[in-house]
Amino acid sequence: MSSLSTVHQLIERLIMVQRNRGPPQVLVREEEIRAVLTEVREIFMSQPMLLEIRPPVRVCGDTHGQYYDLLRIFEKCGFPPYSNYLFLGDYVDRGKHSVETIILQFCYKIVYRENFFLLRGN
Repeated sequence: MSSLSTVHQLIERLIMVQRNRGPPQVLVREEEIRAVLTEVREIFMSQPMLLEIRPPVRVCGDTHGQYYDLLRIFEKCGFPPYSNYLFLGDYVDRGKHSVETIILQFCYKIVYRENFFLLRGN
């Protein structure tokens, strides 16, 4: 992705699903996924392995691809950057919307790299 505005537009498309209360459609094109993965990888590689995170921070457990649960967390606790987040792992696998779940988290990491943290996990 060439700009933060492009990532912001992708975030907006992803969270519009919650506002419309409909089932997620294929919201993310393959080229967008590739671009997000490339960009977020660079961010992860540039940050230290041992994170020192200043409070306040919301610590969140497994999302397991449960996209609507992730959106509910943001609705109740504040969307980034209004709340800082640390996700502990288990981002995908069981839910129907694993792609949307992890791409939204990666987009927030790209935009708010010092306020949104994802630990390695399955």
